[in-house]
Amino acid sequence: MNRILLIEDYEEKANNILAFLKSEFPDFQVNHRTSYNSAQEEIFEHGSEYALILLDMSMSTYDLNTDVSGGLPEPSAGQYILEGMFLRQITTPVIIVTMYNVFGRKQLEAFDIELKENYPQNYKSYIYYSSQKNDWKNELKKQIQKIIL
Repeated sequence: MNRILLIEDYEEKANNILAFLKSEFPDFQVNHRTSYNSAQEEIFEHGSEYALILLDMSMSTYDLNTDVSGGLPEPSAGQYILEGMFLRQITTPVIIVTMYNVFGRKQLEAFDIELKENYPQNYKSYIYYSSQKNDWKNELKKQIQKIIL
């Protein structure tokens, strides 16, 4: 079960995380989904086949392609995915990787506590991603090693 699912719709962030995973965890196969609907479909059909899910909280509803604009932005997509996993008893560990420190009216730290209370079987932690700094890499590596090694 050496598989990681990355759910991220922002291309630059996704490419940085994918490059990081390839260099730090080369034995893992990484699959990538770019929208709420494609992520939900992958998790509901194959979620238990993954060692870990790296989840963005805010994403488009549909994949971007030549026919579709990507649908509407969904700021709570990650939370809806966690809820769906809970309801279907998919217990794959999840780390949130986010560029935002406020969700709705909640600070990231308060949101972290709420997610741990509501989804203890899945939600493990969050990583604050910044394209300007690289400190997220060390933190993500530590969090992944805690879960999969």
